[in-house]
Amino acid sequence: MEKKSVNFLRGVPAQEALEKIVPAVSKGYETAVLKYGTEVLQYGHFTGFKPLREIIAGLHGVDADRVVAGNGGLEVISLFFKSLPKQSLILVEEASYDRVLLDALRYGHRLAGVPLTRDGVDLDRFKEIVTRMKPAVFYGIPFHQNPFGITYSRDNRKAVEEICRENGVVCLWDICYQSLRYDGKANDGIEISDWGPVLASSFTKTISPGTKCGYIIVPEAYVNHFTRVIANTRINPNLPTQGFIADFIQSGRYDEYLHYLTRLYRPRMEALNHALKTHFPETSPHVVTGGFFAVLTFPHVAKENETAFVESARKKGVSIAPAWDAVAPDLRANFEKKGLFIRLTFPALDPEALELGILKLKETADSFG
Repeated sequence: MEKKSVNFLRGVPAQEALEKIVPAVSKGYETAVLKYGTEVLQYGHFTGFKPLREIIAGLHGVDADRVVAGNGGLEVISLFFKSLPKQSLILVEEASYDRVLLDALRYGHRLAGVPLTRDGVDLDRFKEIVTRMKPAVFYGIPFHQNPFGITYSRDNRKAVEEICRENGVVCLWDICYQSLRYDGKANDGIEISDWGPVLASSFTKTISPGTKCGYIIVPEAYVNHFTRVIANTRINPNLPTQGFIADFIQSGRYDEYLHYLTRLYRPRMEALNHALKTHFPETSPHVVTGGFFAVLTFPHVAKENETAFVESARKKGVSIAPAWDAVAPDLRANFEKKGLFIRLTFPALDPEALELGILKLKETADSFG
């Protein structure tokens, strides 16, 4: 019998989800080109396709001039980092989206980490760091955080925003998982005022990675500076994609597809939670309610044994990797003392595979205990 392999490495949508949306995407691109014609085939504006920006603006209750639609959430966040003064200090969660951290470092910025609790950031530590270090930006993922999977409480999130506002710190929320909640509840919205917070999001996980579309909402006073930076970086984003997404949202089919995703991913989330509670009750931090990720720490796996542990898991049919690039650089040494830290992704795996994969990780951990 062929041994079933379980890949916890890449946060990709389920194959079933992509197959489900193929007809809508193929028809949607045709509709967009026929509906908008040369408007999506000619060079367009740096800030993206106006009809999509207007839809996004309406959803968030802001003026469309504040919305920049680009080629994915990572691109618009990267452009925002590029717009900051060199050597800006960016405050991040103790572990976060590794690509964003690496991007900030490539632009010459500095990073500092703040601890997380079950409800969001540790507010006492957050306020102390903001007061002492004077960061330019705080970047956080408030809904189904990557990689921990926690969702900030409303009180915690509002407190973070108020501390940032009082201290002149840009609060940048990455809300790409906001609509991806699978426990039958809905996440609340984030109110935006003139100062912010800045919001960034993506349709990568809710439509498909290949369509590559995301957006960011900045304060009105920042629009001109930000637009100049974009104009000096690239001409326009993928306009046929943005035309398709605009029509997809307006038609109501986007909301229908989100409902399909929550139904598809719920049993997978439940299988992950059950397996973690069963096999790792002490090191599994909390119950996941949505998103794409959870984490595990293996206290008995020292730094020098990481490669052997990963190889042992691979031989059991499970693909994992250390997640040190996701950890804030100034907190990495303390994380490493706690043991091997890995990120688990679950939507692309069926419940049986998730249960099996966690069981095999438990067996691997026991052999290193």
